[in-house]
Amino acid sequence: MSKIFVLLLSICFLLSSCEGDDKEGKHIPKEKMEKIMLDINLAEAYSAMVKDSLQKAGVKNIDSLSDFYKDIFAHYNITREEFQESMNWYKNHPEDLDSVVNNLAPVINKMQLPVKL
Repeated sequence: MSKIFVLLLSICFLLSSCEGDDKEGKHIPKEKMEKIMLDINLAEAYSAMVKDSLQKAGVKNIDSLSDFYKDIFAHYNITREEFQESMNWYKNHPEDLDSVVNNLAPVINKMQLPVKL
């Protein structure tokens, strides 16, 4: 479970590495952000499974990951910049970011459980 939190927080901070304030207070609402972050988490995990003859197993395939991000942003009808601004907003409002991460953890844990036949 702690690995999930570390992964989610790492993604959040990697994506929000640029400092900036959301001047108007506009950001992606929490419910939508949870869905986006779940898809990003899945894309990050899947990109490590995509086989490439030039990369070792378990290493993220940057090309496929870039495509996944583009698809995710298109699906949610947002731009990379809007996502980045929202991540900056959440970074400056840690209680809201914690809420997003805490709501994702049970969903991700459930996905990781082995299927019983």
